[in-house]
Amino acid sequence: MVSEFRKKKLLYVFKIFFDADGSGTVTKKDFELSIQRIGKAKGWAPGDDMYKLAEKTMLEIWNGMQLKADLNKDGEISPDEWIKLWEDYGKESSPVDWQAYYCKAIFTIQDASNDGAIDRDEFVSVHSSFGLSKDDANVAFDKASNGKDSISWEDFEQRWKEFFTSEDPEAPGNFIFGNLSF
Repeated sequence: MVSEFRKKKLLYVFKIFFDADGSGTVTKKDFELSIQRIGKAKGWAPGDDMYKLAEKTMLEIWNGMQLKADLNKDGEISPDEWIKLWEDYGKESSPVDWQAYYCKAIFTIQDASNDGAIDRDEFVSVHSSFGLSKDDANVAFDKASNGKDSISWEDFEQRWKEFFTSEDPEAPGNFIFGNLSF
């Protein structure tokens, strides 16, 4: 059973980063809208190599997510299906393919300089493109990075797992999506 604290975190990510059209469910259309947001934040135009790569990646994630989470096969992932998906993640010793792929994709999207780490400007740029305040994103970066100048891939992997599984409200992973409280 997922705690109320974890539900709040999961539903936050669902609403801000996945339900792009605000319909209350996640569909392929939401992923297409997210690709557009990311492309705009990164300065990628449709047809650019990086845009095409992001599009391919996000649609592969959607396909994997839908296969695992869309329990009633209606082409939509409801909040309840979303929570069940991540409840299962917390019980498994390692993520399923799409979850690991999604983690890496989010890291890669934020690491605009492709130097193997996410710095403050990269973090704030991506999170503000999803409507989060720059001030909150800056504070969230400080918490997620544990005060360091950047978040390495290894740190990000740990923070990712913390976000989806931790019950500790102060765990650095709780801040990787830019929110300050749940």
